[in-house]
Amino acid sequence: MVKDYKRFRSEVRKGLHKVTITIPDEALDWFYKLSKMMKKKKGYKLPRSYIIRSLINVCMKLDINVEGVRTEKDLEERILRAIKKY
Repeated sequence: MVKDYKRFRSEVRKGLHKVTITIPDEALDWFYKLSKMMKKKKGYKLPRSYIIRSLINVCMKLDINVEGVRTEKDLEERILRAIKKY
């Protein structure tokens, strides 16, 4: 008998592009812990790419004031402000 397994991953959509980024070890550890927690809480252990895409989708919905941003730290602070307003 063949079981009908549901795919837990979202369908691969057209228009996705592969992008290489550099992230610190702490971020990799965070991704690992988050994925592990998802599975522990009766969900699925999603890949980093899914998590990053979700974070980007959330940020795209924010009204981020980027006027005068000169550094990565400046941008982080602006994103945090936009999240607090949201």
